[in-house]
Amino acid sequence: MQDFDIIETPENVELQRRLAGIGSRFIAGLLDTFLIILMYILLLLLFLILGINIISHAGISDVLGVWMLAIMIFVAFLIYWGYFVLFEMWTNGQSPGKKYMKIRVVMLEGGGISLNSIAIRNLLRVVDGLGMYAVAGIVMFVTHKVQRLGDLAAGTVVISEEIPDYSARYDKKKKVLDDEIITPAVLEATGLKPQEYRLLHNYWLRREELTIEARSQILPQLLQPILVRLGHSIPDKSLPFLEIYVEKLMDKANKAQKEIEREANDSGAET
Repeated sequence: MQDFDIIETPENVELQRRLAGIGSRFIAGLLDTFLIILMYILLLLLFLILGINIISHAGISDVLGVWMLAIMIFVAFLIYWGYFVLFEMWTNGQSPGKKYMKIRVVMLEGGGISLNSIAIRNLLRVVDGLGMYAVAGIVMFVTHKVQRLGDLAAGTVVISEEIPDYSARYDKKKKVLDDEIITPAVLEATGLKPQEYRLLHNYWLRREELTIEARSQILPQLLQPILVRLGHSIPDKSLPFLEIYVEKLMDKANKAQKEIEREANDSGAET
């Protein structure tokens, strides 16, 4: 079972995404189940009211009772299946429980989930739910990408949308590169123009001072013209994916600058 999944863009750029754990998916499932139970209670009350009215006017019969039971079972299934399908379709892979836990269903190869995949993964929810979701838990535990049967059939995975903490990788007091040092090697390594690099570099240094909402609005505006110019595509435009892309650019710039410094030190040692 992996914590991260790696996908490759058409430009052979590897992007890493964090897989949602069994625990977060279980809690999301509990929240969704609670909402579905509330819907079932409302459905039961509705059928009781309708049943009393029908019986009072037409009388009771075995045929009527069977039909009412069949309709109730059918509607209950529609609620159970349709709840996830509708929410995941309207909110791009998130039911209310998933939204609360900040996780989302996406396609295995990257990008938003399709309606066909949503329908398939939720049809198999009945099987995954056997034994109080014991089947789903076992399958998720043994698969490398924490997938239940529905995910395997639909070609989907569930990822975490928690914004990664980069503080362990970068010292907050240390700049990735000096603002004034934008060498040809750095520009060649990243493919950026000086102004593009300066904008992304400044964003990267100050991102932790911004709220998640501000970062979600600013970064797409900064990256969109750069992606178009470079002819690059990112399968998922969510903030974690965009910041991973910028992180890789900053890593390339950092490595290029370190190489320049190493060569300068070697030259100085020789003289």
